[in-house]
Amino acid sequence: MKTNINTPKGLLSLLAFLFLLSFSSCEKLALQKSYDYEGQAIDPHVNMTTWQYMASRPDVFSLMSEAIEYAGMKAVYEQTDQKYTYLLINNTGMTAFITKYGFSSIKNIDAEKVKKLLQYHVIEGDYHAYDKKLPTEPIYVKTLLDGEDGLLTIKVNKSSANSVGSPITNGNIIVNLRASNFVSASISSVTSNILPLNGAIHVFPGFAYYKRDANYIPVF
Repeated sequence: MKTNINTPKGLLSLLAFLFLLSFSSCEKLALQKSYDYEGQAIDPHVNMTTWQYMASRPDVFSLMSEAIEYAGMKAVYEQTDQKYTYLLINNTGMTAFITKYGFSSIKNIDAEKVKKLLQYHVIEGDYHAYDKKLPTEPIYVKTLLDGEDGLLTIKVNKSSANSVGSPITNGNIIVNLRASNFVSASISSVTSNILPLNGAIHVFPGFAYYKRDANYIPVF
């Protein structure tokens, strides 16, 4: 019998037929296989010294490399006899340090001040997020800068949180978390937990310094 689709009954019959046709076609399609994603952890080790690592990225560390040579501290970054935690300052941070003194070149700044900046950003021992080497609460560590001016705290973030005004990801390194080291300048890493032959590397877009109170004058 011919169905008149101009009637409500005819239209319903046509829709029912099309639905059954579509369902029948789907049954003939092979089911998509399910695959388990197997991720691989990134190896943080780099087969080079901290100095070699910096030299491999002049786009990031050219200004700090220049500062290291100017201050006569290249040997600290080349040596492999002991482990250090290197708080590397990228070009953005070094530019901020240079312009703080009103200059356009690191060589216009007193070499002793530059040396103290670098000493403050090198910690004895390797502190990083792997193997529970670094706690989630700030701890005081010994830098190469002697005396009170060398006081510095460091911690690692283990989960998403806000610190130093920016969103922080797991494994991020915080230096001088606010209120952990008097009123010292805080910095948070943009790259962290790189393991060269001579310790650990964390990269920052600024520089830190010790400050006891509002009247205290930092040494650099």
